[in-house]
Amino acid sequence: MRKVAWLVAVVVVALGVTGFAFLHVVDGSGQQASASTVDNVKVPTSTKTYSMKVAGLERSYEVIAPDKGLPKSAPVIVFLSGLGATVASEVGRDDLVPYASSDQAELVYPVGYGESWNATGCCGKAAAKNVNDVAFMEALVPKVDPGHARPVYVIGFSNGARLAYRIACTDPGLFDEYAMVKGEPMSGCAVTKPVPILQIASVNDPEVPYKPGDHGSVESLPMTTLVAELHEAEKCPAAKTVTHSGAMTMTTWSGCAEGSRLAFAVWPGGLHLFPRPPVISPPAASQVIWSFFTKTPIAPLPK
Repeated sequence: MRKVAWLVAVVVVALGVTGFAFLHVVDGSGQQASASTVDNVKVPTSTKTYSMKVAGLERSYEVIAPDKGLPKSAPVIVFLSGLGATVASEVGRDDLVPYASSDQAELVYPVGYGESWNATGCCGKAAAKNVNDVAFMEALVPKVDPGHARPVYVIGFSNGARLAYRIACTDPGLFDEYAMVKGEPMSGCAVTKPVPILQIASVNDPEVPYKPGDHGSVESLPMTTLVAELHEAEKCPAAKTVTHSGAMTMTTWSGCAEGSRLAFAVWPGGLHLFPRPPVISPPAASQVIWSFFTKTPIAPLPK
């Protein structure tokens, strides 16, 4: 263990403390441990991998959580990664670890089949094999939150957002709140039960059009059209609140049916990347998502 501690110290010095966002090491027992920090380590966290059999397939997920457990009110955040992303690459770009290392949340990263999710008709190996990812999510949530003792939120990026929408269409009560980042529902997926939804977009996204008439996009449903459809489906009022933070503009409708909420956060740049500095100007998507989930003002990442 002294050698491990020395190695970690060397890496920290080499990378700089602020750059040492997430590092896996192996302890003397051969088990994977982790260290996380934003400027300074506040709460030690660990990363554990679990597996279970669902619909005939062995599925796995990683959990990042404080070593000493969390307050009962702290949420579980399930993150559905983008197409072709490993858990490690997703963790490295989403800026969520600070919420675990500050004793505020538990992070869960399900592993996609062939680094993809089946959202019915899309995408990658998961769709080609017709993998039952809905069953995976329905089996996962009770595992990470037995008895639904804590809030369970889901974030989906791109292909992951498609699966999150599929859940919102077929089993909306599985998650308490949804954040969809640069992804849209597949054809035939309609949200009929109001659930809190945050949709994130970039005006210059080359894959997901922002408004009708945008050319060159891979997808067909513009973000503004999708949000208008959600506004109607969730029976949201006409009254809205528009806030600005850095270059980001967020429009929020409160008081939708069954006490639900709808929000639309837009950056002028960022292409089809997960919004985070320096790709975009602050705030990072993680800050906006945390603000939406917790109903608090947008704040800097925990330090």
